Amino acid sequence: MIFGSWALTPMMILEDEYVSEHAATLRGQSIGLALVAILNGVQIAANNASLAVMELSMNQVVRAGVPVLTALMGISIEGKVPTALELAALIGVSAGVVVCVFNDSGASSAMGVLLVGVSAVVQAAQMSLSSRLMTKKLSSFQMTFYTGPVAFLLLLPWALWYEAETFVRACEQQPMGVVAFLLGGCVMAVMYNVVFFQCLQTISSVGTSIMGNVKIVFLILLSAVTLGELATWPRNQYIGCFLTFGGTFWYSYLKQAAKKR
Repeated sequence: MIFGSWALTPMMILEDEYVSEHAATLRGQSIGLALVAILNGVQIAANNASLAVMELSMNQVVRAGVPVLTALMGISIEGKVPTALELAALIGVSAGVVVCVFNDSGASSAMGVLLVGVSAVVQAAQMSLSSRLMTKKLSSFQMTFYTGPVAFLLLLPWALWYEAETFVRACEQQPMGVVAFLLGGCVMAVMYNVVFFQCLQTISSVGTSIMGNVKIVFLILLSAVTLGELATWPRNQYIGCFLTFGGTFWYSYLKQAAKKR
């Protein structure tokens, strides 16, 4: 979280177009930016916690329902109402998620579904709010730079309480591995956040969440190859995947067709 702000600091203090806007941005958008940062920190923490009690592939399929949630959030936050066909496509995505989740009723998995569900709802709110803020000419670099420190401060006490001992032990046993893991993760996080906010500004909150489902396809395929998780899935869960991604591509087609008219 904090690495993104550090990495972008040279740009933010040397580029005149950003330097001249700091005061006005913080004065006019500070509450919105802080809320986006808090929502982002919560959704990442809840999603990561869910991975401790559920498999990666199931986590990603549940998160495939984010476009539906984002569309619903967008009605109240952004004032954007989907058409009947778009809503039908998004309902298809949601139905696929429900089919996949319904087949797994273990106690630990139920907790995982709850955590990732909370993460999905919070992320949908974050995306809609971010999209609304970025219509006020905030760039993806500004969003990453301003929200990072707030999210960092939100999560730091929890990290120190729950993970400090494990972190210190890892540093003692594998110092170079820890540095490589953290540095690599930080660099990828900065790149992801910049691209994520840029997509929100260029496409839309729902469109960005739909694009995220393409990532889910690759993650599920990767988990099938490397972790062997899909080998134990019943037929209904494959049907759920088909509904989820079929609805995703249908929605994308409808949006493209609407642009051509």
